[in-house]
Order: sequence, then C-alpha cells, then structure tokens
Amino acid sequence: MLIRIFLVSLISLILVSCQSKEQEKPINNLVTPNQSEKPNSQDSKIATGNTNPLNHSGNFMTLTPTGQTNALDNPLYKISLYVDGKFVDSLIGVSGRKFTQTRNRHQSGTEAPLPDGKYTVATSTIPGAIAEAGEHFLAIQPKFKTGRSALGFHVDPSFEKNNGEDGTAGCIGLTNKEDLDKLLSYVASYQPKFLDVKILDNTNGNLASKGEG
Repeated sequence: MLIRIFLVSLISLILVSCQSKEQEKPINNLVTPNQSEKPNSQDSKIATGNTNPLNHSGNFMTLTPTGQTNALDNPLYKISLYVDGKFVDSLIGVSGRKFTQTRNRHQSGTEAPLPDGKYTVATSTIPGAIAEAGEHFLAIQPKFKTGRSALGFHVDPSFEKNNGEDGTAGCIGLTNKEDLDKLLSYVASYQPKFLDVKILDNTNGNLASKGEG
C-alpha cells in the first residue's frame, strides 16, 4: 500500500514538472495586438503609388511620351499628376501635330511640341485667344530661354478629326473637356510648383538645349 502511494506521488510530481517546463517555452509565432511587421520600402512604395522616377518633391506635373498615337498618327503624351511627390493620376494629351513633331521645338511658329524643361503653371484659366484653344486656357511659362511663348493647357476640339487641325500649335491639348476639368481641379486643389516636360527628342539639338529651371 505504501509503495502504491509512493508511486502515485512520484508520477504526480513528474507531471507537474513537465507542465511547468512547457509553460516556460516561448511562443515565437504569437503576434500581439500592438505588434505588426513593418512593410519594406518597396511594399510601401507599391501601396502608396509613389512612382516618382524624377525624384521631385511636393506637388508637380510631368509630360512624357506614351509611345502611342491617336487615330490620325499624332503622338500621345502622358500628363502625370503628383501630390507630395506621389503619383495620383494621369491624363492623355497631344502637343504639336503629326507633321510638326520633328520641327525645332524652340523656334516660334513651327507648331512643334513644346520644348523640354520646367514651366510654372498658372492658378486660374483665361479664355483662349483662338477658337482651337477653347473657353478655358491654363497658361504655363517656361523657366528657361526659348523662342516659344503663349503655351498652356486646353482642350483640343479637333482631336482625331480629319480637318487639318488635329493636335495643337505647341500647347498641351487634352482630348476631352472632362479631362481638362480634372486637370483644373487638381491645379486648384494642389497648386503644382511646376510642369516638367520630358519628351527627350534630340531633333534639332532640343535635348542638348533643354531648359532646366
């Protein structure tokens, strides 16, 4: 009888000891409510849409080629909008005409696309000086020396119309009124510091003489 009691007591002590050791083992996979893994910089960039290849800061716009053309073979350009250095939206526009793309972009009267470089952006619109510029014209001013002037954003009312007026005389033409309204709303809300044109066309030495304001 005494031996049985001794064995039962011994087994109980062994079980208690094992349970204590199990409780002492750390649980490495447990995540507490206040503990979370920080995303790496690449994940954060993807999540916020922070695609800023030019590494500019603040609010600004860029104009770059899309590599595509409209139905009349006039090149299309991408207008990218940034807020606090982060990409938020893009619109499509034209600059120049199909047959003026290779002309000197710094010479007045060529109707070529506007020159590369930085431009200041007006905060409000004015009526267009000609019918093709429409009712709302948002002026931009080059921050570099060039022979071009009277440049800005407006709707291209002849976009993809076979009337000889498809495109612009050098301004940036939005393809529809809705996109121009989006652009004007962005400008009113965020007042971009500049527009950076990066067409990167080396025709007539434009790349070498591009403005960097």
